[in-house]
Amino acid sequence: MSTSPSCPACDAHAAADLGQAGVCHLWRCACGLVFADRATWRDPYSNKDYYDPAHQPEEHYPLQPTATERDRIVTVQRFAQSGRLLDFGGGIGRTGLAAHAAGFQTIVLEDSHKAVSDGKTHHPEIEWLESKTIPDSIADGSLDVITLFHVLEHLTEPRTVLAQIHRKLRPGGLLVIEVPNWGSHVRRLRGLHWQFVLDHHVNHFTAASLTRLVGKSGFKLGAVEFRRTFAVNETQGWKEPLKKLLCLLGFGDILRCSFLKSNS
Repeated sequence: MSTSPSCPACDAHAAADLGQAGVCHLWRCACGLVFADRATWRDPYSNKDYYDPAHQPEEHYPLQPTATERDRIVTVQRFAQSGRLLDFGGGIGRTGLAAHAAGFQTIVLEDSHKAVSDGKTHHPEIEWLESKTIPDSIADGSLDVITLFHVLEHLTEPRTVLAQIHRKLRPGGLLVIEVPNWGSHVRRLRGLHWQFVLDHHVNHFTAASLTRLVGKSGFKLGAVEFRRTFAVNETQGWKEPLKKLLCLLGFGDILRCSFLKSNS
């Protein structure tokens, strides 16, 4: 390839070619973002519903939030105890249900028709929106909290989405983002064979590159947290202290950052 692609975070040409991983040709920018070349990448779910039983296990309703979802809302509650919360890319809604149980007025935004249809049928206590972007029906500055749990790594235009999120949040509003942690020692050891180098992950973040990107959209960093794995182990709770220790040693594969919108 004669010319390296432009970085979706800063528009600079990529500084390093990391190679092919599945359908993703990955590059690293000097700003720290690792990204798939948009010119060659093809979305494996472009003509599929992600939550179709052919691709994901069938869910049994009504849903119950797990310790993983409750742990996410604990992070939210460090900065906000109530208000209007939108879970962007909220999937089948377990995190939204955990937020509702904690007292938030909850909206789940999801582009899967099946997830939204099932959610409306079985969990009308929360609001459901089928869309890839926040609709105009939600007024600018009307949301207190927006969460993106394992969403930003999928978005081909992250700055566009972050700009919209900034508009929809009130001044001082909270944004919580969770993504795989490219800076993990596990990732460094496994390279492109790391478990989160997937065909539908087009962005890979470290804490520094995520903070830089979100900061350019008008947010200031509130907190950085690491989790060893995607989910809290509910059946073998004794593993959680060990996982926390591994995170302190740099082996946290999951990055969770809280950001606050500027009051100006």
